Amino acid sequence: MVRSRICPYLERVATTYRIPKLSSRREYFRLPYPVSIGAVLVVDGANYKVGEISERGLRIISGVGRIPVDAHFEGTLTLAMGLNCPVKGTVLRIDEDAFIVGLERGPSSYDVIREQRFVSRMFPDWKPTA
Repeated sequence: MVRSRICPYLERVATTYRIPKLSSRREYFRLPYPVSIGAVLVVDGANYKVGEISERGLRIISGVGRIPVDAHFEGTLTLAMGLNCPVKGTVLRIDEDAFIVGLERGPSSYDVIREQRFVSRMFPDWKPTA
């Protein structure tokens, strides 16, 4: 190897560092809520408790009634920190304990990060289950 006279410290260095592979392939960050706090989705006067939020989706864990699969809806999402977001979406699937909603319009990534900070301040010892 030829050393550079100008910058001898800029030689090629072999490294074993590799970029770690992500365990999750999700396109958007998901924020799960503790049991005692969460966002509320209001659709046509009915309240639904939200268990997880992301920029383009919601996991709704309880509510007055079930919205059928492929149903389109518009409503208001009230985050735990008090911010109201207009939402528009479609029910993608119904699980045994929740139903999953894909959003066309919903909270921004900035809103989700602010909500994450709020939840971590309110519950500093809480960690989501895997």
